[in-house]
Amino acid sequence: MANEIYDSTWWGNTIDTASSIGTSTEMIQGQFNLTKLGDELVTNGSFATDSDWIKLNGTTISGGVARVVADGNIEAGSSNWTLKQTVFEENKTYQVTFRARQVSGSGTFQVGRDYYSFVDKVITSSFVEYSFTVNSESLNFDGYLVFGGRTSGDVFEVDNVSVKEVRATTVEAKKCLADTIHRIGLQDIQN
Repeated sequence: MANEIYDSTWWGNTIDTASSIGTSTEMIQGQFNLTKLGDELVTNGSFATDSDWIKLNGTTISGGVARVVADGNIEAGSSNWTLKQTVFEENKTYQVTFRARQVSGSGTFQVGRDYYSFVDKVITSSFVEYSFTVNSESLNFDGYLVFGGRTSGDVFEVDNVSVKEVRATTVEAKKCLADTIHRIGLQDIQN
């Protein structure tokens, strides 16, 4: 059914029918972006216990947060991340969310896949939620979600970490919606 071509007379009549019964024709003429998130992939993203994460450089987990002690730019090498967990698979798309705040220092907080950052921000002393979509290309792929900072010694706190696979599909919904609206319109006329 996707991407079918319609006779313009039928199409015009369907749009007219939709208008006459108070349905927006924009619904017929557009596409729907359907997004479904998979299961949670992070273990202990709430940091309820000091487990399931690999920590370096004095990074700790306590009281429901991870206290990340930066050891320099993540992109400079594998030794610079300070908190990580394997979550990603190659060539998939993920929704990543977490909250973070700066405890000390004035540097830049980093979050990335393996040793490449996709969030690179100076953050405030208040917790801020971040949410973004990332593709996991196969280049130098280890599958790690990593946290760190650009300036060695800066301290950040992180909580509520979540990673879910995104299963997004753009669906041509023209025919199914048009058929439904046309059917409703005909039922109204018959009644």
